[in-house]
Amino acid sequence: MKPVFFIDYDNTIFSHQTASIPESAVAALKMLQEKGCPVAIASGRSLRTSQLPEELREHFTPDCFVSSNGAIVEIEGKLVWEKYFDPELQKRILDYVLEKQYCLTCGYNNIWYTSNIDRFMKNISPARKAMAPRHGKDFLELYEKRVPSFFLADSREAIDDLQAHFPEVKLLYMGDNLGGADIIPRENGKVIGAKRVLDHYHTDLSNAVAIGDSMNDIELIRAAGFGIAMGNAMTTVQSIADYVTADIDQDGLAQAINRALTHFADLFA
Repeated sequence: MKPVFFIDYDNTIFSHQTASIPESAVAALKMLQEKGCPVAIASGRSLRTSQLPEELREHFTPDCFVSSNGAIVEIEGKLVWEKYFDPELQKRILDYVLEKQYCLTCGYNNIWYTSNIDRFMKNISPARKAMAPRHGKDFLELYEKRVPSFFLADSREAIDDLQAHFPEVKLLYMGDNLGGADIIPRENGKVIGAKRVLDHYHTDLSNAVAIGDSMNDIELIRAAGFGIAMGNAMTTVQSIADYVTADIDQDGLAQAINRALTHFADLFA
């Protein structure tokens, strides 16, 4: 079995500095599929084949998705797993962020919501301001939605406070570049989602490559047979990786993929 690649999306495939995917990254991803290596996008975003970002849809279709930090798993166009927040826990989180006036964001059926539009416009990256999220009374619609993950687009103090009040969840800091943190149920994670993909291909984590840049990538980078941190990754992420590649805008993903293929060269002999 050829190695299975699990690759983060934001600032690993898609650069938030240039709001684009480097050409070298597209070429490397296509090359993997040509070599028979399944490619899974492992993201905090809720991505599926039918919900690809436009910039990716134009160039490349992954084989699998480990989305919303493992809450949604799609393999070769088939949805095989969904895991949502417990409704009571979800209500308590929404109540709390409204009480504290924190900036929580969430995407649902391609519609974005935020609990605090003023903080959203102040704290979010320029690329994400185009989301134009619903807010105010519209935000209350989330109380009735089945949601796999949230994003707290707020300060480190807000992140630490929410984590202290809700031990049932994990807040995964995205780093100083993007800021904010993914919020997922404690029992979810990219490793659990990746194992479902690997089971499908009758292999295991020793035959997996994981490439990422943020705190929500650490567990998978550590667990994979070969874990790679981007050059733009947080120091903590780089410290646990088997290899640190270049920055995303310096052909980092292409270099990472080539290094991983060298590591698993015996599988291509």
